[in-house]
Order: sequence, then C-alpha cells, then structure tokens
Amino acid sequence: MNLNVIMVHQNNYFYIKLIVVIKKKGLVAFKLDLEKAFDNVNWTFLQSCLQDFGFPDITTKLIMHCVTSSTLSILWNGNKLPPFKPSHGLRQGDPLSPYLFILCMEKLSTAISSAIQACFWDPIQISANGPHISHLLFADDVLLFTKAKNSQLRFLIDMFSRFSQASELKINLSKSRAFYSSGAPHAKINRLTSITSIRSTTSFDKYLGFPILKGRAKRSDFHFIIEKMQSRLASWKHRLLNKPG
Repeated sequence: MNLNVIMVHQNNYFYIKLIVVIKKKGLVAFKLDLEKAFDNVNWTFLQSCLQDFGFPDITTKLIMHCVTSSTLSILWNGNKLPPFKPSHGLRQGDPLSPYLFILCMEKLSTAISSAIQACFWDPIQISANGPHISHLLFADDVLLFTKAKNSQLRFLIDMFSRFSQASELKINLSKSRAFYSSGAPHAKINRLTSITSIRSTTSFDKYLGFPILKGRAKRSDFHFIIEKMQSRLASWKHRLLNKPG
C-alpha cells in the first residue's frame, strides 16, 4: 500500500488529504463510523481517561461537574416539559466536548499501539523504508489499517468490542466500510466480511472533505474544489450588490 498524507495549514484549519493506492495483496483498510459518538460517551470511562492521562484531581472534578450537572428539557407542542438529567454523553456545541472526546479516543489509540508492541496487530508499511501505519483518528472519524487475515480481523473486532463496553462507543455497521487490496479473491473478502460484519467497498469517497483516491490522481478528481470556490465567490458578489443593482 502506498499512502500519502498531505496536511495543509490554512487559516488555522488543518485539512488532511489521503490518497490510497493499494498494490500489494492481503491488506485492508477500515473506515469506521461511530454511532451517535458524542451522545454515547460513558461518564465513568471519561473520568478514568482524565485520571489515566494525569489530570489533577481538582481539574478532573471540575470537568466532571461541568459534564454531569447539565439538564435537558423537551418542547412538546410548544410547551416546555420538566427538565431531566442525562446519564451519559457530551453536549453538542460545548467547546469543551471535542477535547474530552479526543481524550476518550486516545484510549483506543493507546490500545492499538500496545497491541502492535505485543505483536498482536500487524500494521501496514507505506513503502519499503517507510514507517508503519495502523490507524488515523480525527474526532469521531476512524481509519484502521492491517493485514487481511482471519486472526487480525478477529483481534480487531475483539479489541473494539472491549473498547465499546468501556466507553459505550459503538461501530455503526451500516455506515462503516472495508477496502481490500486489489486482487483479493471474492471468497476471501466474503469470509472476512462475515467476521467483521462490515461491508466491503471499492471506494471510500471522501474523508474530512477530501476524496480518497485509488490510483493516480487526475485533474477531474479536484473539480469539486473549483466548484466550491465558484459558489463561494458568487455568494460574495451577490452581497456586494445593492438592491437596485
């Protein structure tokens, strides 16, 4: 597998462009979607993450108080129902929530790194002398890379199952996909799919707004950037026009 990761910093935003060209046989990449990720975070798991990463007790108590003291209410036919307290999850829109969620996902990253050191996980190598890569995490977007073997996929599913039991973060199987290397026999793909229950695909479409391309990049693959810029420029020009104009 030849993987080029290009990070472009512009206006304090990081855009990641992933170009995946699979040449070798026996590799697989998983693009996992987490089911209602922010809403399902277990508070006990979150507290243990803060403690394990060395947050002072007073800071941990303050953060957990901010998370657990929230209340919710529902509007029903225009009337506000009595408030109630949630038992898990992080509030959407809270500026602290993304940082706390990243800490929870860092637990998964640590578990994968430990599995690699223990030789339970076989990462892929992007070139002959290049580094090995096993996973890429960005908020609730998860990309996993490993060898397309029965033992590897069983270990992957078992490890994520243990992570799900602790964090209550579950894989959305209907939106997750597996991308197998070219030349992989259909019988092998069907067998591995039965282990993971994650359907295979021939394209991951986009990741973080950028296309994940198979093969050599073509000029037409980036027409969407020009279209977005033209649309943005058109909206700006419209605002500059006065009403009579």
